[in-house]
Amino acid sequence: MATEELTYRQSIGFMMFDSKKRVFLGKRCWPKDSPYRFQMPQGGIEPGETPEQALWREMYEEIGLTNDQTELVAEAKEWLTYDLPPNMRTSIVGNKQKWFLVYFKGTSQDFVFTHEKHPEFCGARWVAPKKVPYLVIPFKRKVYRQVLNEFKPLIDAFEVPISSPQP
Repeated sequence: MATEELTYRQSIGFMMFDSKKRVFLGKRCWPKDSPYRFQMPQGGIEPGETPEQALWREMYEEIGLTNDQTELVAEAKEWLTYDLPPNMRTSIVGNKQKWFLVYFKGTSQDFVFTHEKHPEFCGARWVAPKKVPYLVIPFKRKVYRQVLNEFKPLIDAFEVPISSPQP
C-alpha cells in the first residue's frame, strides 16, 4: 500500500500519576524479547465515541480501572501524532492521539490486566516522569516528551489529597 493511502488512527493516550507523583507505565505482554516493553496506556477511539469516553473504556479494558479509582486532571491542548516504523504499518501510518492526565487514587490491588482475551499489559511500574521517554520504544519518544512538557507542571502543582492511598 502506498504511503499516501495510509491514514492516522484516531486514538487516546493517558498519563497516570500517583500520590508520589510517579508515572504509570504498563508492561506489554509482547513481544517478550523487546527491550522496550513499557508504555503509557493508549487505544483507538471507536465510532461515535468521544475521546473522553475512549479514555474510560480503554482504562478499564487495559488496566481494569474505573473513574472511581482515578481523577481526570487535564486534557492535552492539541492532538499529537507519531508514525509507526514502515515494517509495523498495516492500514495506518501511525496514531493521532488526544492525551489525558489522570490522577490514580486507588491501590495496587485495583489493577486488573485480564479483562480482554489477549491482554496488552501483564504488569506495570511507577517511574519518575523524567525517566518515561527512556523506557519506551524509540518511535514514541517524541510524543511522550510532548506529553511530559505539557503535563509535568500540572503533576508538580497537583495537591495530593491527604487521604490518598499509596499504590
